[in-house]
Amino acid sequence: MDAFSTNLTTSKKQGILRRNLKITLLVALGLIAAFDIFTAYARAVFQIQDRTSIPLHSLGFQFIGLENVFKDIHTVGYYTNKDLKQPLAVAQFEQAQYMLVPTVLDLNHTQWRWDIFDCTSPQIALEAIKRLGLVPMKAHNGIILAYNPKGIE
Repeated sequence: MDAFSTNLTTSKKQGILRRNLKITLLVALGLIAAFDIFTAYARAVFQIQDRTSIPLHSLGFQFIGLENVFKDIHTVGYYTNKDLKQPLAVAQFEQAQYMLVPTVLDLNHTQWRWDIFDCTSPQIALEAIKRLGLVPMKAHNGIILAYNPKGIE
């Protein structure tokens, strides 16, 4: 073999190696993209099934209708056993206040004629209502409206 044919053979081998390297990189990038798509899909399905990941603007919708009950009422109680160090619990209280303006929500005070109970479960809310001597009047999406016969107007 002469030097020219050796260089040609080496050049062909390098070309094949480059092509194989490109194919390998494309396959690797395709696998990474497929994995990312699968991960994003799995995350989206989880968020749809996870009821605690509601968009913040939707938190107030469970209070719709109460503005009619509180039409001429200045202040109502808002009782919760949720951890108010958690942003979601704070956002829910803020959205409730926003939906019920001009009525003022008095956080964790139940001395008012009307009190909203927004607890981690309806059972906990009903236990608190019973313990406080209030009367449950209406329940909607886990929120319970209670009447305090001895409450302040």
